[in-house]
Amino acid sequence: MSDDRIDEPQLQRWLAEHPHWAQTLVAGVPALQRSIKLNDFSAALHLANSIAVHAEQQDHHPQLTLSWGKLEVLWWSHDVQGISARDLRLAIQTDREVTETQRRNPI
Repeated sequence: MSDDRIDEPQLQRWLAEHPHWAQTLVAGVPALQRSIKLNDFSAALHLANSIAVHAEQQDHHPQLTLSWGKLEVLWWSHDVQGISARDLRLAIQTDREVTETQRRNPI
């Protein structure tokens, strides 16, 4: 899978397989969005930091909105003005991080 923009049929198939994610718009540009409920601020901060490690490794950075017991993650690619294959890969990695965080800190 290249890092080109994902077309709408591909995106809809991916979203059907990943029900925690939704499509949204950021300044008119399509993006992937996931809101994650956690036990407290510390768990949300830990998850944000875990996601940030993978983002840095890929030199591709999400928008993270952190609050008490909640983290919102948005992935999109400025260079393709939409959602790329890299965004899908990093969303899947985000899901892995969520699973690990929730395993350590059940809600």
